[in-house]
Amino acid sequence: MSATAFLQGILGASSLLAGASLGAVWQPSRTFSAAIMAFGSGTLLSAIAFEITTQVYRQSGFLPLIIGFLAGGSLFTSINWYIDQRGGFLRHPASSRRYLFQQRQDAASEILDRLAQIEVMQNIPPAEMQAIIPFLKLCTTEAGAILCQEGMPGDSMYLILAGEAEVRKGQQLITVLSGGEVFGEMAMLTGEPRSATVIARTPMELYEFKQADFNAVLARTPQLSQSLSRILARRLQATTESHAEAEQRRQRWRQEVLDSTELDLPLPEQQAMLQQLTERSAPFAILFGSLIDNIPESLVLGMTVQQHHVSESFLLAVFISNFPEALSSSIGMKKSGTPVKHILALWSGVVFLSGLGAIAGNFLQGSSDPLVMAVIQAIAGGAILAMIASTMMPEAYELGGASVNFSTILGFLVGFWVSLSDQ
Repeated sequence: MSATAFLQGILGASSLLAGASLGAVWQPSRTFSAAIMAFGSGTLLSAIAFEITTQVYRQSGFLPLIIGFLAGGSLFTSINWYIDQRGGFLRHPASSRRYLFQQRQDAASEILDRLAQIEVMQNIPPAEMQAIIPFLKLCTTEAGAILCQEGMPGDSMYLILAGEAEVRKGQQLITVLSGGEVFGEMAMLTGEPRSATVIARTPMELYEFKQADFNAVLARTPQLSQSLSRILARRLQATTESHAEAEQRRQRWRQEVLDSTELDLPLPEQQAMLQQLTERSAPFAILFGSLIDNIPESLVLGMTVQQHHVSESFLLAVFISNFPEALSSSIGMKKSGTPVKHILALWSGVVFLSGLGAIAGNFLQGSSDPLVMAVIQAIAGGAILAMIASTMMPEAYELGGASVNFSTILGFLVGFWVSLSDQ
């Protein structure tokens, strides 16, 4: 029985190696990739419905389904998140992009925590603020440093986070600036020379926004110059709002900016970021993450051996769904700089370990109480469903749009038709 289970697990996972090999040498069209992935999602959904859900319900009722599906979905989600944080996100292009998005949002959140005290920035619309954030350079300076020189060209504006600075015109002290204030903006907006000299009175921490970066942002958001000019013209206007109201407004602005985060980096920049992340990630995390995607499937395949038949519909669903997963993963990993031999070695390892997973499923089927077995099958079903929802279907829709609807329906019907032939 163990040998049969192992072979069944290997057969179901063998399309992983086929997909990885093809993706290492050929990049199919987006429409083709989306159609195959959607078809695989449909067949897996059909297999879950008719090979797992129906059988568990008939044997043990609805309660094991609720417990198992919730437990399986939660377990898969938690483990998948843990693995992604350690580099496993590279196994899926969709998870790679999601990880890059999260990195950008985390970076924006850290900057926004610092900018929350600068009132003038809170009036800039969220989309425009999001365009500015990547260009803000954090810098520090010692007391006595000259930040702006009267009569010199203005190529930067500064946002004070901490410390104080003196504004002088000639030898006359005009004012003292402190945390939360902005200076140098008028020369940058008008192109005129600096109208005053700014000298650090104490050690300072501030953000610098250079003219060249400002021009780059203007190319994307032309209305930024007008918005900034209007806001700065009103910055001396008195306000009567309470501290609590100001804090609420800061938090609301911060959340709006975070919500406007988009992964709109040019493709070369995305690939460069992925290359850096690849160098820091652990290959074991990618291997383990890929295995987690396939463990539930291999367990269920091994469980059917003890029942003296092979579920052709479930085996077909696993085989079909694994192909586009490895295909898209290998393409994404190759783009991020992973050598082809490492990609093929990784997926070969996953295929072998999937065979061992089927042996484990066969062992559980022969040694567990029927009720316990029903819960285990339901856990596997919940994990597979979570995998489809978090990786296959989102990626298929991203690649193919609404056209994947029909591929998914066709895959579901084919899976249902094959399941009927098993009965």
